[in-house]
Amino acid sequence: MAHQTILNDTHRRAKSNGLMDDVSSFGNDVASLAALQTKLAAADMRESLHKAAPAIGGLVILVLLLVAGMTVLIAGLALWLAEAQQLRPAVALVVVGLGSLVVAALGGWFCARWLGSSFSTFRRSFEELERNVAWIRTTLTQSGR
Repeated sequence: MAHQTILNDTHRRAKSNGLMDDVSSFGNDVASLAALQTKLAAADMRESLHKAAPAIGGLVILVLLLVAGMTVLIAGLALWLAEAQQLRPAVALVVVGLGSLVVAALGGWFCARWLGSSFSTFRRSFEELERNVAWIRTTLTQSGR
């Protein structure tokens, strides 16, 4: 934790100027913690989006390919299957359509898993928030002593 900000420590002061100074100091510390927590969350968001960029790009490309190519591919494959297997065109269209849905679902599932794991850096922000809340609780419980 090399880049930590040192907060006011009311216990180390030689002489306290009273309750108002203590409350003011505590409020200033809480505001500083909130600002630092926000900066950490923003940094985690940037890092997560950087990690997620390939997955998002992959999903966009897959959706474009799915929309543009599946209609032509399904029709062509179904007509070929109907001709080769002596099937009615409607049956061949259904079989090929179901197969394409399975492929699209599997591709979407893999990309969604990849996308979900790229946001694991928010664990760092959450842990820091837990430490900050614990510090505030400790400060509030020990302020009356």
